[in-house]
Amino acid sequence: MVEAGKSEDVAGSWAERLRAEPKQMPAIDLYAGRGLVEARRAAEHAAVRLAIISAGLGLVAGETEVPAYSLTTISGDPDDIRLKTAADRPDWWEAIQKASPFAASDPRDSDGLIFAAVSSAYLDMVGAEWSRWSDADLARLRLFSKAPPRDKARRLRSAWMPYDDRLDAIAGLAGTQGDFAQRAMRHFATEIRCGSQDGDAAAVLAALAPLPRRARPVNRRLDDAGIKAAIREEWARARGQSAAMLRHLRDALGLACEQGRFRTLFNEVKAEKLS
Repeated sequence: MVEAGKSEDVAGSWAERLRAEPKQMPAIDLYAGRGLVEARRAAEHAAVRLAIISAGLGLVAGETEVPAYSLTTISGDPDDIRLKTAADRPDWWEAIQKASPFAASDPRDSDGLIFAAVSSAYLDMVGAEWSRWSDADLARLRLFSKAPPRDKARRLRSAWMPYDDRLDAIAGLAGTQGDFAQRAMRHFATEIRCGSQDGDAAAVLAALAPLPRRARPVNRRLDDAGIKAAIREEWARARGQSAAMLRHLRDALGLACEQGRFRTLFNEVKAEKLS
């Protein structure tokens, strides 16, 4: 990993490492998981180019040949690049976009609508930059995320399509919170006749209106010893990754654990395994 420093310096060093690595596969084949599968389906249906928002590569076209890497901006993950910089997510995004040898062309350079499916962390990362788009370019954006944009990304609120957990009631579109944004984007691409942002948002609400809301399960609470035991038992399944482990405990095992508490317990188990 590169040395700690200012975001521009860290991004420059990281980019040099990327240039030195052999190009292994198209970016679209590097990323796994249902989220990307859903994004590919949406892009194929609309017959448009697919690009990937990457904390390590910037905005990269799906067909671009890239090296494998391990880097994120997910809190609690040992590969969180912010541990190497004093930057927040928006600062890092602007630095890696400038430095990356694999960054794609600006999505505004093409014609038509721009669909973007992002997690809350990645919306936080790109939102400040996108909020500087012109009114005309912003009107072309359709944004899919579980929660509406806020803080530095609040200007994107008009582009947000108001999907909620009723999406799970649509045949073939049930899934997890991790792939919610991409599932919403696929439904929009295949079922919504696009018009204005306000009209499209209204069409989404109309599509969800007759659907039942999902009853939220109450996750079980365990003491610290119980959570650590679960982390040890599921270590290999989550590949020792903090973010993946937290999602697994909550979504698959139905355990309740606040993120700060989880981070402390996860790091204690990790220290055990490294000793």
